Formats: sequence, C-alpha cells, structure tokens
Amino acid sequence: MKFIKRISKNKFGQKFLGFLVFIVTNFTYKSISWKELKKPNSYHYKKKEPVIFCTWHNRLYCGPYLLPTKKLEINALQSSHSDGMMTDILFKLINMKIIYGSSKKKGVSAFIKMIKAIENGESIAITPDGPKGPKEIVKDGIIKLAQTTGAPIVPLFWKVKNHKLLNSWDNFIIPFPFSKGVYIFGEPIHVKRKVTAKKLFQIKNSIQNEFDKLTKEVENYNFNKKVK
Repeated sequence: MKFIKRISKNKFGQKFLGFLVFIVTNFTYKSISWKELKKPNSYHYKKKEPVIFCTWHNRLYCGPYLLPTKKLEINALQSSHSDGMMTDILFKLINMKIIYGSSKKKGVSAFIKMIKAIENGESIAITPDGPKGPKEIVKDGIIKLAQTTGAPIVPLFWKVKNHKLLNSWDNFIIPFPFSKGVYIFGEPIHVKRKVTAKKLFQIKNSIQNEFDKLTKEVENYNFNKKVK
C-alpha cells in the first residue's frame, strides 16, 4: 500500500497505475455476461446529439464501458487530484475525453468547459453524487448544466450478481469476473431554461425519484429467475 501511494505521487506512476486499472476493469467488464433490462422509448444518442450521462459514484467501475463511446464524443468530468489523474489513461483508452474539476476545486472552470463541449456537440459523463457524497443524492450541478445547455440528462445504472462492496463513503462496487450483469438507461430528462426556483426544486426531486426508481430496478433484479 505504501509503495502504491509513493508511485502515485508522480506522473509516470499515475500512468502506470492507470494502465493497470484499465487492464483489470476492461477484463472484468468483458468477462461479464451483460443484459439490458429495458430499452428507452427514445435513444437520444442515436441522433448523435449531446447528452449528460449520469451514474452514481459507486458504479464507476463498469459505468464508462457501458456508455456509447463509439457513437458519441463523451467527456468525463474528472477530479484533478492524483487519484483522478490515474484514471486518465483508462478514459482515453475507451475513447473518452477528460474535463478536470470538482465541486470545490476548479468547479467554475470545469462547468464552463462542459458547456463549451456540449455546444460543440459533445456529451458529458458525470457522477451526480461525486466526488464525496452524500451517497446517491443528486446535486445541483447536473440540473444547472442541463438547464444552461438544453442537453438532456440520461441516467445509467448497473448491477452484477457477484461483487464486493468497499467500506467507502459510497460503498464502491467491485464486480467479480465472469459474473452476470444487468444495466438500464433511463429516458432523457429535459430541464427548461426559464423556470422558477420553486419549479427547479421540484425538478430536482423528480430527477432524484427517477434515479432512485432505476437504481431499485437493477438492485431488485433476480439473477436466479428462470427465463421461460
């Protein structure tokens, strides 16, 4: 553990660890037998228009691999901390761009970059409860981004049968190789540009409820159910 912390302090070490992360996560993802639970009535990305993809922080392990990176240019909002820098190579190897920032550091700069990316026809991938929680609680950032740009919010959640939950603030999910997995994309959620503060609060609650419903749907999936 001390060795990992030491080499993660320099750029070469970060890239090396990042490549190892890619090797492990890519192998795990490809070894899982995936099933999409429900296809939305409107796959917005088929039109190749920008969207704001959202998944909980604890589902980052497989989340990026499930995104349509071959159809869309997608930017991942990434922490500028060394832990975030380590995943740079992972995102690049799966054809994703990176925007650095967080809610506390370089937040305004990152928000402006995300707006410009969407204006250029590119999509955004973000964890609405990241980087430090509260767990599975939608923050204002994605709503403001959707309101400012007109790009819809598209939630994505997944579950695997065999996995380990870390003792972290978000109970990060580590899937086991060769397991069974399910995932679900939600319908695009649009936020009007001109709405009252009261209406915006209602929209936030509505988005939270939709995210909770989809999360519950994957969590309640019965892998042992026999298909007739």
